[in-house]
Amino acid sequence: MDAACKTFRVQHRSHKTRLAVAISTATVLAVGLAACGGAGPKNAAGLGTAGAIAADHRKPFPVLSGTTLDGAQLDLSSYKGQIVVMNIWASWCDSCEAEAPYLEHAYETYKDKGVRFVGIDAGDDNTGQARAFVKAKQIGYPNLVDGVDEKLLTKLAGITSLGSVPSTLIIDKNGDLAWRSLRPVDYNALSAALGPVIAEQ
Repeated sequence: MDAACKTFRVQHRSHKTRLAVAISTATVLAVGLAACGGAGPKNAAGLGTAGAIAADHRKPFPVLSGTTLDGAQLDLSSYKGQIVVMNIWASWCDSCEAEAPYLEHAYETYKDKGVRFVGIDAGDDNTGQARAFVKAKQIGYPNLVDGVDEKLLTKLAGITSLGSVPSTLIIDKNGDLAWRSLRPVDYNALSAALGPVIAEQ
């Protein structure tokens, strides 16, 4: 009898251990779906947040340039004096896939109101898959390709997370960072963020 009870207790503890591991694994997966992982925990501060930056606290946004997924050259200095919405994404990112229609909707709504949209395809992405992603999602705005050396994202150190996608940034007419989201966006959130920036003189 004592041996049987001992065996049950051992099996029960083993079951509890397996259950704890399963719960822990499920929790990690759930957190991961909130935003896709990237190259590592670089610039992790602020993940999961979104908010405006007061005009007197804004800092100049780096002027980026490079090759788009279409093979064209794009220099963001050509957008000087205009508001720019920048989305950093990757084709393997489920959250990026979910937010893509909202970004395209916002692009169609605001493209005639002095607002430019541009994407950056993260450096660890497959270019062919990225092109297929853009085609499938019918994305009409240009998307810069970041190479494996991450030359573009490296310039955004301290501005956005380099270790997680997606993130969305709004640059005001003066070329300063006005709003940042380190989580997936929807149309309403982006529209609400753009309104005050567009209204600025």
